[in-house]
Amino acid sequence: MGQTDSKKKLGRFELRVSEDDQDVAYLRLPSHPGETCKMSKSIRLAELMGSYAGPDVVLDFDQDGVLVGIEILA
Repeated sequence: MGQTDSKKKLGRFELRVSEDDQDVAYLRLPSHPGETCKMSKSIRLAELMGSYAGPDVVLDFDQDGVLVGIEILA
């Protein structure tokens, strides 16, 4: 995907499934700034909910503490 395509996607939900591993997906939230986003913090859902027993879910936050993406590993 080129840089022009990335800019068009800003402000929208976008779900990507890994080409290398079909059990990995990433949901970009409308707050995601695009390809050059540097995550400040990633937190596993299991860390927040000790009794969570579902797929591995990772919440990605930007440098301002805004949730920008969710990675799901089935």
